[in-house]
Parts: sequence; C-alpha cells; structure tokens
Amino acid sequence: MTPKNALDHVVVGVPDLGSARARLSALGFAVQADAHHPFGTGNCNVFFENGTYFEPLAITDRDAELAALKTTNPFVRRFDAYRFRHGYGPMMAAFTTDSASRMQDHFESEGISAGDILSFTRKQALPEGGETTIGVHLAVSATERAPDITLFCCEHLSREILWRPERTAHPNGAHGVTRLIAIEPNPTDFQYLFQAATGDRELRTTSVGMEMDLPNALVSVLSPTAYAAMTGQEVAPWGRGARLVAVEMAFADVEALATRLDGEGIAYEQRGEALVIAPTQSFGLTIIAHEADPS
Repeated sequence: MTPKNALDHVVVGVPDLGSARARLSALGFAVQADAHHPFGTGNCNVFFENGTYFEPLAITDRDAELAALKTTNPFVRRFDAYRFRHGYGPMMAAFTTDSASRMQDHFESEGISAGDILSFTRKQALPEGGETTIGVHLAVSATERAPDITLFCCEHLSREILWRPERTAHPNGAHGVTRLIAIEPNPTDFQYLFQAATGDRELRTTSVGMEMDLPNALVSVLSPTAYAAMTGQEVAPWGRGARLVAVEMAFADVEALATRLDGEGIAYEQRGEALVIAPTQSFGLTIIAHEADPS
C-alpha cells in the first residue's frame, strides 16, 4: 500500500508567461523568474509556505514541444491534449512522493499509467549568487474516462532550494493552497484514480461528492451543482470525466486582500466569509480565499 501523499502543486495552462505573471502579480503573489523545460514548455511558479505551489505553464519553444510530442513524454502529451480541447486552464495536479519509481509501479498495477517516468533537471540561480541544479522525477497517471485531468506524483531532487523563505512571502499574505477542487457529475466514479495518486484509502463520501484528507490540504471532487452552490459559478457542460476547477487558499487577512483586489480593479464575490476570485484567460483557476486559522 502506498503512503498518503501531500498536495504538491497545481498546473494551470496559460497563453503565455507574461500575461500569467501580470495577473498573479496583480493578485498580490510573488512570482518567480521564468524557467524553461527541455521539452518546450516553461513556467513562472508561485511557492507557498505550506509546501504547495502554482505552476503556470506555457509553450516557450514550439519546435521543442512538437519534437517532444513525437516521444513518449507523458507530461507534454497530456498538456497538449488539454490545450487542444479547452485552450487554457487548470489541467493537472501533482502530489508529493519520495519515490516516483514506486508510484509508477502503482499506476501500472492499477492500469492508469500515462507512460514512463519523466526525469529532467535544470539550473537554478541562488539569491546569494551562483547557481545549483534542481530536478524532478514524475510518475504520471491517466485514464481515458477522464481526458481533462492529469494527476501525477512529483519526486523533487532539491526541494529545499525551491521553498526558501524568501520565495514563500507574498504581499497578499497568502499561506498556501488548502483545498483542491475538481468537479464531475458522479464524483465517486473516479475515487480509484484519486486514491491512487494521493494514497488516501479513507476518503469520505457525501451526497455532493467525495473528499480526501492529505497532510497539507483537502482534495474534493464535487458535483457541478454542489460547486455552483459553493462558488456561485455555473460550469459549462463538458460531458463526463473529472475536471479541475478551483482551489481554496488561506490568507493572513481576507479583508486586506479584498482591499488589494479593489485597488487593482479585480472582480470577486463575497460568499460568506470567503472571497471567490473568478478565473481569467491569463490564469484560468478560480481562487476561493479564506482567512488562515490563527492557531
């Protein structure tokens, strides 16, 4: 049995890194420098103190991306398939693992492996000068029943470099992602996919969906009706298959966040004590902001 994994990050496909950076900066996040993968995509990540992060992902080298599509690279293949169907938006969620090899074996045994382990490294500049090498091993799952979501497990080779304190301090007071939300008309039809990636064998089911407790966050798969009741957002029909739509996030001061959003002209809706910030094309993820537990 695999151990329970933590939420690592949410991958959001974006048209380009510049527009994603502008949106995230306006929201008050500290956005890291652009970084480039060897297979034609790039990101401008946002790291949080609770061990989660956003990965805005765009094509930065079309020729390299097209070349990667001719290989067995599961990350690029799933990225490109989502772009073909939907353009941009939250397409993948990653969970931590100390062994991508073990998770790969698990995915294969469950019949949901998207391909071979993907490993790559890149150079990372250090704030004190110089640079180091960071990298990941990725075990990627997929099922034809859910073509619009990819769940994978990420083994970081230099995690301590990425989550340095100066990277996780944000002008908007963000602490991190506390809940990952997907929707599907019949949520429990996909419990085994989520259980395989999270390692959670004790999920809770309710009349509106299912929920998994991870070490640093919740994962919820809700019916579209339940999601609309929570956020006020109606999701256009897309057929069957789980799909990522939103995250809940903890902030130091939600009232201060609202003031910041007002100053930037960013629309949001007050839902109880939470703020619901709708997606845009430049960063197509709904953010539900709540105040951090003072404890």
